[in-house]
Amino acid sequence: MALTALVPPLPSEFMVIASGALAAEGLVPIHGAFFATFAGCLAGDIGLYALFRYKFIRVLYRWRWGRLLHRKILRISLHAGGPSTWAGLLVVFAMPFGRSAAMATAGMMRMSWARLLSLAITGGFMWSWWLIGLGFLPTSATDLPPWLSTVLGITVGSAAGAAIAYIGTRRRRAQRQHRLEASPRKHVVPAGEPPKRETTSRCQIHPTLEGDHS
Repeated sequence: MALTALVPPLPSEFMVIASGALAAEGLVPIHGAFFATFAGCLAGDIGLYALFRYKFIRVLYRWRWGRLLHRKILRISLHAGGPSTWAGLLVVFAMPFGRSAAMATAGMMRMSWARLLSLAITGGFMWSWWLIGLGFLPTSATDLPPWLSTVLGITVGSAAGAAIAYIGTRRRRAQRQHRLEASPRKHVVPAGEPPKRETTSRCQIHPTLEGDHS
């Protein structure tokens, strides 16, 4: 769980969902699965935040895989919309690879430690129970074996994350279009056509009144 924040492709989410399915069968204590997931989530998120806030990420640039990893995290962060608010970063947690994007964005924003810890604790708590529930609920509600419940939970979780990413992308595009429509438009003169000069109307001179000998 701790390494997934730094290396998003690691299948830790699958392991957490599987732990929920095993907990429903009584093979793993559910609170033990939660505390292990939550502790790993906090350690990885805080570590990734520190890497971006204090520019320790430069150490990764000594290796090719580190440079590729950094570009991947930045790409995920930009795809997530670059949210600059605490609530926006919390929503990103639910997206695929959202933990890495949220913590990298918070580090680049130089978010204060107090806000970062509240974000990491709240997001890690919700994220851990969400993944554990994806494996626990199908197993406890049906007679499916744990491995099949895990596959079902992965499918539902991926679909939910993709839906959140799609809604965020649509909202970003709508906001960008609104800003473009609200911005003042300049008159563009067609090529080859001389610019038109503005003409001012002259005031008409009325006949002088009687008695005015000027």
